[in-house]
Amino acid sequence: MTMTESNTLPQSIELLRKSLLAAYYALLFYFVVNAVLVFGEFRLASAVIWFIQVAPLLIFARGLHRGRLRTYGWVSFAILLYFMHGVLTAFDPERLWLGVVEVVLCTIIFVLLILFIRQYRDHYKVPL
Repeated sequence: MTMTESNTLPQSIELLRKSLLAAYYALLFYFVVNAVLVFGEFRLASAVIWFIQVAPLLIFARGLHRGRLRTYGWVSFAILLYFMHGVLTAFDPERLWLGVVEVVLCTIIFVLLILFIRQYRDHYKVPL
């Protein structure tokens, strides 16, 4: 079931969805900042590395905007890979704060995904 089939979401679920999208785009922006900080400026090499890092996230963008519940479930699996990347980045003393920011963003996204999926399923009585 998508949001277009059900017209509009209840206000609490819609707030979760909007918060989730904000955190999702914050993670994409984080990778831009990360690429600039690592390379010193935004060049072609940093753009390529940025694209490689965010390509898996960009695959899900359309489904997230359309409100496809299955997409939200798959993003919850994919975000765990970014969480692991953030933990590994945090072990580098020079990039500690970049890793911590990535871990925090991933944790926020994961928690919002779980809350959204549960509330959506409870409200509409649909399987994932």
